[in-house]
Amino acid sequence: MTQDIVSIVDPLIPIREAFGLAGLRTTKGYDEIKAGRLKPVRNGPRTFIRASEIRRYIDAIETSSIPEVGN
Repeated sequence: MTQDIVSIVDPLIPIREAFGLAGLRTTKGYDEIKAGRLKPVRNGPRTFIRASEIRRYIDAIETSSIPEVGN
């Protein structure tokens, strides 16, 4: 039952833990949020990042860091 719920719900990860999962130091993580490249979620006074947002962010980095052929 719990496994079914986890596969449906997009978990919220505490912001500093999320930065670590994305390979970011704290300052760089907040810079990415400020630039709009990483989207946080607020729940009262706490800030989280969705697991899917971390995946999207990492995929975007991988895509943008691949050198173009012929350059």
